[in-house]
Amino acid sequence: MKTSQEASQAGDARRMPRRLRRSAAIATTALLLLAACGSDTSGEDPVRTTAADAAAGTAATDAAVATEPAEPSGGTLVLAVEQWPECINPVTSCANATWTIWSVLTHLLPRLMELDQSNTYVASSLLTEAPTVANGGLVTADDGTFTLTYRLNPAATWSDGEPITSTDIWFTWRAALDTTGTLSSLGMDLITQVDHSDPHTAVITFSQPYAPWPTLFGAVLPAHELGPDTDIADQWNDRITVSGGPWIQTEWNQDQHILVPNRSYWDAERIPLVDRVVMVPREDTDSELLALQTGEAMAAFPQPFPGARDRIGGSLGYTVGEGTFVEGLWINQDAPDRRFELTRSVRQAIAYALDRERVADIALGTIVADPDVLQCAGWNPGFGAWCNDDFARYTQDAAKVAELLEAEGWTRPDPDGLWVNPAGEQLVLTWNTVAGNKRREDVQALVVEMTAPLGIGWEIVNYDPGELFSNRLPAMNFGPVALFANSTDPDPSVARLYDIDGVPTEENGYSGQNFTAYRNQQASDLAFAVDAEVDPAARGELVRRLSEILAVDVPWIPLYVLPNMVIWDADAVKGPGAYVSSPYGGFFDMFDWTVHTG
Repeated sequence: MKTSQEASQAGDARRMPRRLRRSAAIATTALLLLAACGSDTSGEDPVRTTAADAAAGTAATDAAVATEPAEPSGGTLVLAVEQWPECINPVTSCANATWTIWSVLTHLLPRLMELDQSNTYVASSLLTEAPTVANGGLVTADDGTFTLTYRLNPAATWSDGEPITSTDIWFTWRAALDTTGTLSSLGMDLITQVDHSDPHTAVITFSQPYAPWPTLFGAVLPAHELGPDTDIADQWNDRITVSGGPWIQTEWNQDQHILVPNRSYWDAERIPLVDRVVMVPREDTDSELLALQTGEAMAAFPQPFPGARDRIGGSLGYTVGEGTFVEGLWINQDAPDRRFELTRSVRQAIAYALDRERVADIALGTIVADPDVLQCAGWNPGFGAWCNDDFARYTQDAAKVAELLEAEGWTRPDPDGLWVNPAGEQLVLTWNTVAGNKRREDVQALVVEMTAPLGIGWEIVNYDPGELFSNRLPAMNFGPVALFANSTDPDPSVARLYDIDGVPTEENGYSGQNFTAYRNQQASDLAFAVDAEVDPAARGELVRRLSEILAVDVPWIPLYVLPNMVIWDADAVKGPGAYVSSPYGGFFDMFDWTVHTG
C-alpha cells in the first residue's frame, strides 16, 4: 500500500506534460531493455532498440520513446492485432481473452487506480487523489471491516456528456456479482456496501481487509447506459456504446476495430493526436510481420517469435522489455476428454520429464540471451520478491518419472514405448495451444521429442485464439494440457488461480478462473490469506508457504516469463515503445503516437 507521499509523487508523474513525460520514459525503457536483453547488441539498424543502445542513450532509444512531436498529426494509425476477441463484454468470459483488454477495454473504460510506466499503482485521472491512511481513504475498523473511499474528479464525464459518478462504481460492483457467467467476482464478493449518496465520493465497505484493492474497478461501467438491470451478459458483446477513455469506438467486428478520439475527454494530456485508429486481425506470426513489412500495418504488439531480431529489418523498429505474462503447461484435471486421472504423481512425472532450460531456450533464445526458467507457479520475478525457486527441483529425470508412475501401477511393457496404467490406457495427453503461434508450436515439437524416450506421448490439437481463450478455457473444455500465458500483477494475489470454489462448472455458470481444476483447501485458504494480509513481510511468508505447496502439487508447470515486444514502422509512426512492459499492452499510450502524413 502506498503512502500519501508516494501517491502524490506518482500523481505528479502522471500529470507531467506530454513532452516531459516522454523524455522521462527514455530512462525507464532503457532499464527495462537492460533487464530483458542482457548484453545482447544484435541489430545494427539505427531505429532498432538494443540493450547497448539503451545503456548509451543513443538515437535508437530515442526512436523507441520518441519525444517529439507533441502536436496532433492527424491521419490514420493502423495496428495489427495477433489475437482477435470473440466478443468484448467487459464482465463475462469475453474478458478472459487478453486482447479484449489490450485492444478494446483499456482504451474505452475508465479505471480508478492504474499502473504507471514503472508498474506502480497510482490514482487515475478519474480520481482527485489515491486513497491513503493519511487522507482517510483507507480505514480498518475495530470490527475488522475495511473501508475504501474514492473521491472522483468532478470534471470526469462519459462521452455522451453524462458525469461519471459514484453510482457507476456501485453499478460496476453489482454487475461483477450479478452478471450471468461473470468471469470473476474475487474481491468484489468481499464488498458489503458501496455508498454512492455523494455523486463524487464512493465509500466502499469490505467485510475484511483486502490488500489487492487497487486491482479492483479496472473497468468502470456506465450505470445510465447499461442499467438498471445489473446482469449485463447480453449487452456490449459487439459494441461499447459509451466511452470514458481517450477513444470512442465506432465499429467492432471480426474484420476490424475502429476508434476515433474522444475530444471531450477530461484528461487533456491523453486526448489522441491522430484522427483514427484501425485495428486489423493478423493472427499468426508470419502474417503479422508481413503486414508491417508491406506497410499494411504501422505497429504491432506481438508475442516473442523465433528469429525475431533477424527478421525485423528495413524501416522497422522494435523494443523488448520485461514481460507481464508467465507461460506454462496448464493441466486441466477436469478435462472432459482425459483418458485417466491427472493425479499428483502423474503431474509430477510430467514435470520431471521436461528439460525446461531447453524449452526456454527454444522459445526465447533468439530474442533474449540465456532466458531464465520460471521457478514459481503464479508470480512474476520482475514484480518484487514474491517468486521463490520451489520448482527448481524439476529437472529432467527419467528415474523420477519411473518411480512416480510405478508407484501408481503404471508399467512400460515395451521399454522403448509408452507407459500404460492398470486400466490399459497409454500415457498420452491431448495438448492444446494457439494455432499458428510458431514459438508455441516449436515448444510442442521439442517436448514431444524430449519426452518420447521417457514413455510420455502427446496428441496435438491446436485452436485459433478466440476459440481457445473465449470458448474452451472458460468452459473447461480443453486439454488436459494447454500451453498458454497468464497475466501477472505487481500485487502478489493469486487467489483467482487457486480458489477452490473458482473452478468453472456448469453448476456455477462457468464462473471463475481456476482453469486447472486444482482443489486443495489449504492452498485456497492460503491464497485468500495473502489477499487479507496488509503487512508486506507477513504476506511474503504466506506466499512462501503457498509456493511450497504448489511445487509439491504441480497444478501447472511454469516455463518462463514472456518478454514483451513492440514493433513499428519508423517511416510511418512515431511514439511506440514507452509502455512495452505495461500490463495494459503496448498500444496503451497510442493517444501519444503520431503518424507521418506528408
